[in-house]
Amino acid sequence: MRSSTSIIRKKLLRKGAEANLYQGYWFGKKVIFKHRIEKAYREKTLDLNIRAMRTLNEGKALIKVKEEGINVPQVYEIDMKSALIIMKYIEGQRLKDLMTNLINSQKIQIFYDIGRQVARLHINGHIHGDITTSNLLITDDNQVFLIDFGLHEYSDTIEDKSVDLHLFKRVLISTHGSDFKSCFHAFLEGYKSEYKLSEKDESKIIIKNISAIERRGRYVKRDKKEHG
Repeated sequence: MRSSTSIIRKKLLRKGAEANLYQGYWFGKKVIFKHRIEKAYREKTLDLNIRAMRTLNEGKALIKVKEEGINVPQVYEIDMKSALIIMKYIEGQRLKDLMTNLINSQKIQIFYDIGRQVARLHINGHIHGDITTSNLLITDDNQVFLIDFGLHEYSDTIEDKSVDLHLFKRVLISTHGSDFKSCFHAFLEGYKSEYKLSEKDESKIIIKNISAIERRGRYVKRDKKEHG
């Protein structure tokens, strides 16, 4: 039987639209509790089922991704009934909060490493779905950790991989505009370098397809404006 003192949810770290993050302890280990919150507008049983399945899917994705050598928090427990994932606490800062304190050479190295991590995801058929500087943790020794796999999907298509990169590009432009050019270039260089180690290097096609996605987006916006 579990002791209530073995699992301690101590401090609310962040509130989100889908989940809240708490820091605490799990059998002596410092951990993060990710709790998917109830949605009052959904029927109760349906809501429980949706939250349970999303919790399971994210937890399994994190386990699989870690097994493939990608830096993500280790999962200790998946509690579907409570819509809860308990995972290792990573001592680090969100890249979004760290950017202003970094010199350019540090940024270049970090974004190069991010590119390598994302390429490793894509090579193994994973789409993160929400790569942002808020979902990247940087440790004191500048290791990069990917977090928040709530929008994770399994896919091996060029299009889905390009969309993953396109969304990250948009985040950098809107949030870190002055650093965009150098940081995104470093990111793509890291991405290509990791892909070259794989059996099938699709990096050039994936990166080239970002422009096609952007052209389609501009066309849709223009079409809506003309016919709106």
